[in-house]
Amino acid sequence: MYDARGSSSGGSGNFLFAIVAIVVVGLAFLAAWFFSGESSNPIARSASIEDSVLAGQMSSPEEQRFLMALSTLDSSAYVRLEREYTSAGNRDDQLRTVGEAAGRVIMDNVEHLAHISADDINQMLGLALREVGEARRANHELCRGSSYAGVEKMTQPQMERWLEGHGLSLEAAYQDSVEWQASLLEMIERAKRSPQRHGKITRQDEAAFQGLMMSMMSDPAIMQLAMSNGDTAALGNVNVCAVAETLLREVRGLPDGTKTRAWASLFDTPEFHRALQQAQLMGF
Repeated sequence: MYDARGSSSGGSGNFLFAIVAIVVVGLAFLAAWFFSGESSNPIARSASIEDSVLAGQMSSPEEQRFLMALSTLDSSAYVRLEREYTSAGNRDDQLRTVGEAAGRVIMDNVEHLAHISADDINQMLGLALREVGEARRANHELCRGSSYAGVEKMTQPQMERWLEGHGLSLEAAYQDSVEWQASLLEMIERAKRSPQRHGKITRQDEAAFQGLMMSMMSDPAIMQLAMSNGDTAALGNVNVCAVAETLLREVRGLPDGTKTRAWASLFDTPEFHRALQQAQLMGF
């Protein structure tokens, strides 16, 4: 029987965690390292934001969404960001202040993410699919499994240099990352206002993931990834973006109830709590 709470569950449990984690890790990666579509329920525009110095400097639609969501969730975080952003010495430092502000507010409200809606989960999957698909079609360097050798041991400055060396500077990543951040903050705000209680994994959910796992086993790249056990040398020929795209598309096709219960169960796993501890050690 699959137990979503345990790290020692069977094959379907590990596969479930891998599928959900590909989305969660992607979000965390953008928020933590890049520093940093339209919301289905945008936050009402604030006159105080509209008139602020910061809103005049961060004027793109994605940045405006981000600022409104940040101010709604934590007005003091907005004030701090305005002070730090306007006094930053250069553009990269400005971008870091945006990501640091997002990271602090997300971490302060992370428990609410367990209660987002099916629409929000589908929004995340759609956004991830769009960006991964664009990277795959462009044959981006980061789609190559061989690019990830040694990444797990890098410090944050090393990671930034590694990303820039692979064609993804802070500036290049910023517009996508601020869109993710705006979406996450909006989702947290909606969950705080109207939390969704998704319940526990059911037998039908287990069957759905078993079926998904069986279909994935026919994909050679996914099997190579599953058998690599984290060995980057074994991933040299794997197109990471193609694998992620396949997984995300399959997950998106699951029933909404299955997706929401799987998402909520992730927040009870030891892996998730370890990731939170690591983020806190990084200063978030």
